[in-house]
Amino acid sequence: MKRDAYRCEFAAFQAARASARQAGWRQISPFEPLPPPLYDRFSDLWSSTTIAALRQACQDDTSRPAVEQRGGQVLQTFAENWFIRAAARELDAELHRALTTPFITWQGQRHAATTVAGWLEQETDRTTRQELTRRLEAHYASLVDLQAQRWDLTAQAARQLGYDSLAAQAAAHTQRLCGEDLAAWTTACERFLAETDTAYRRAVAAAKDTSPTDPFAHRRQRYLAEELLRSFGIRPWQQTNLTTTWQATGVTGVFRVRVPEDIRWAVAPPRGWQSWHGFLGELARAQHAAWTSPNLPVELRSYGDPAIAATWSWLFAGLLADHRWLARMLDLQLPPDVQRAMAAWRWHVVRQAAWRCIAWYGRATADWSLERLRTEFEQHLGATLSDWELYRELDLAAHAFGQLRGAWLAAALDDWLRTRYGSWPTSRRAGDTLVDLWNTGFRYPAGELAQLVGVGPLTMEAFLSR
Repeated sequence: MKRDAYRCEFAAFQAARASARQAGWRQISPFEPLPPPLYDRFSDLWSSTTIAALRQACQDDTSRPAVEQRGGQVLQTFAENWFIRAAARELDAELHRALTTPFITWQGQRHAATTVAGWLEQETDRTTRQELTRRLEAHYASLVDLQAQRWDLTAQAARQLGYDSLAAQAAAHTQRLCGEDLAAWTTACERFLAETDTAYRRAVAAAKDTSPTDPFAHRRQRYLAEELLRSFGIRPWQQTNLTTTWQATGVTGVFRVRVPEDIRWAVAPPRGWQSWHGFLGELARAQHAAWTSPNLPVELRSYGDPAIAATWSWLFAGLLADHRWLARMLDLQLPPDVQRAMAAWRWHVVRQAAWRCIAWYGRATADWSLERLRTEFEQHLGATLSDWELYRELDLAAHAFGQLRGAWLAAALDDWLRTRYGSWPTSRRAGDTLVDLWNTGFRYPAGELAQLVGVGPLTMEAFLSR
């Protein structure tokens, strides 16, 4: 398949996949395989023959413009990633059925694991919680063998692609997609956990035994989003390529059907102060997609270093810690217990991302046992996980790598914007700068974007200085 033809199919797949997500795909369980009509229609995108052609095209790109070379690398990485995902398709379907079929008996009836997990999140009675947890964990324990087989299948698929191991495949993809050395970044994650241990434990201790009330009650998300964009000189009602549904009752999130022509954002109703982090993060991702240049190759508009999207999420979500901005925009002063809870949450999310990267690398390169992973998690994050939960942590490692680097770059960008514009969330000039950066889509990896802006190399220092 020629690259131009591949790009057309790639764009069609991204649109179909985004529409499937909006229709509920992977909302019930994270293992739900790609719907059969989509898989049958687009499986040629990640066939071994197509991957060989993409590899050859990348080798022939050395004399072509940098943006074309970058696009070729992104397409090759996309195809190889989906080849590996396709290898575990049958096991994913089995896991999905196990989680969504009524297998757990409770009060004389059978219920799906996903249903019981939803009850558990809302249950307040201690005895009931304990019994629900026991039954749910017993069901999860029966699925651990499937998770182990799934790990082995992905490793086998990596070898079919010509890599020595799953770790070698991940290292090649990290270099190609993110421009980073995976082993060096794993070492950086270990250093990050060591250097933040004291601050993390202090933050967790300060937030312990607190149940803060929601200080954002009755605040309007729409008002906040529109006022923030207006302060940047952006008129959201003129963004015809962005369709926003406020307080949606169905599936919520940002759906990039065609970037930048058709971006859809379904906003969930606020549920506690934690939901405002996600709301501001989604606002940033929607704007990033809506302002992406249509002149970029289609692959660089919608696919690339995951740290880029995470950067904009972290940058906007971090505004909740800006007391002056909150007072101006919402006439709100956060109570001390909410501030402490936010600080503990921030430390936990970033440290968990670092641990996931270390755990995955240790499992893939040195075959770390589940017991060792359990001990390491308890040491660094203070909780004991089951075998099922440990495999879920490993599944999320790729996402965690982008989250961690995105958090570091967002902190550096926040410092840079404040140095240039003062209170940048209220500066139209800062808005112009953000639009220029959003315009690059996924053209650059996070480290290269940091260098271009002038805050590189990408390190943890700006994050640690907070």
